[in-house]
Amino acid sequence: MNDNLQESRAGRQAGAREERGLGSTWHALLLCLALLSFGVGNHWSKSRQDLAENSPPDSAAVATTDQAGGTKTAAPGIVPLEEEIEVRDGADLEDVEPVAPRKVETVSRPGLQPAMQTQPSEPSPVARQLVTSLTQLDFNRGPLTVEQAAVWKESLQQLIQQGGPAVPAIQEFLQLNRDWDFGAANPLGYPSLRTAFLDALGQIGGPESQGLLLQTLQTTAVPSEIARVARALEQGAPGQFHEEIRTAVRETLAQAAAGQMQGWDMGPLFQALQQYGNASAVPDLEKCVTKWNYYSALALANLPGGAGVDTLVRLAQESSGSGARGAAIEALAQVALQYPTAGAALIDLARSGQLSEKNWVAATAALEGNRYSIHDSGLENTGVQIGSGVKTYSLARSNQHFYSTPAWGGMSTEQLQQRIAIIDQLLALSPSATVAQALQNARTSLTSAGQQANAN
Repeated sequence: MNDNLQESRAGRQAGAREERGLGSTWHALLLCLALLSFGVGNHWSKSRQDLAENSPPDSAAVATTDQAGGTKTAAPGIVPLEEEIEVRDGADLEDVEPVAPRKVETVSRPGLQPAMQTQPSEPSPVARQLVTSLTQLDFNRGPLTVEQAAVWKESLQQLIQQGGPAVPAIQEFLQLNRDWDFGAANPLGYPSLRTAFLDALGQIGGPESQGLLLQTLQTTAVPSEIARVARALEQGAPGQFHEEIRTAVRETLAQAAAGQMQGWDMGPLFQALQQYGNASAVPDLEKCVTKWNYYSALALANLPGGAGVDTLVRLAQESSGSGARGAAIEALAQVALQYPTAGAALIDLARSGQLSEKNWVAATAALEGNRYSIHDSGLENTGVQIGSGVKTYSLARSNQHFYSTPAWGGMSTEQLQQRIAIIDQLLALSPSATVAQALQNARTSLTSAGQQANAN
């Protein structure tokens, strides 16, 4: 019995020692896990800090392939990654092949009632028949032929010749909020069916036509339609509808910023603002700079009377991480001769070390005479003029498209000397070898252009 008791006591002691050993093992394992978690967390925290410190605060990075789709919204505390630009030489652009027209739905600005609504009257039978023939052309057999296009254009001219009585027939179609996208390089001369009718209204003229154009401006959210209607109203009554145009642009941009205009290019709206805007458009453009940095910067640079230059200077000095700084610097370089404030700010930025090498090179190209313009005007069925020195730029994520052209048509001797003077001031700041070479190349090009002008 004593033997059994001793065996039992020995078994309990062995079990206790085994439990203590197992507990010690678990404690050691938990301690290792805690240390490992601390090390990983510390490394992750340091990586976030390094990324925030080392991420470039410039505008979009230039690349020959489009990789912008992989850019995601950054977590708080991390500078957003740059949006890359696809760059193509104009001489390398292939001719756009005609495509079969496709039916699309238009977009409107919700909850808005036109301040001036044209009450539709009964269309004349001839006008209604002409509109029907224009809308029921057989678009289902591929791209339009030259013969089909000739018949269609003749019908459109006949509709325009109807004058005022054609307006109710056009209004009937516009109120359907349907459209045919004709695609690029089509033989009809218009990007879509609705734009053809809007252009016809501009050619018809008169109170009824103007009223329908204004009604369309107050309801549509299609950027190219707003630009086309704005031009037609301006041609019929210069200066009379600028406030209505700016309101249409402002409301549509707000709709796009809220994510309700996916896939639509906002370029025509920024062109309308720079053409019909004034100082009152500056806050709207500044608000858009984080989403459409190049569109906003180019529009600010081209506002009448230099109304946006001071804002560009501030964006170039203060902005970082959104691409606004780089876009603002390039826009300032483009108007450096036109507005002395822009040129002085560019030199101050270089002197203070706020220009990255990429900013320097882009500004040098603008100082040499390259001009940047928003690609899609929404007004014509034409692409970028192809020629030596033309480049196109596309930002896929933000859906921005613009292009640069060299100083075609030449510059005056005074303009050449002014550009060379700014370049000399930048060279005196001892930039890097890459930047110095770019500046020197631009200087040589401008000097050669001046010598040729003097020889002629």
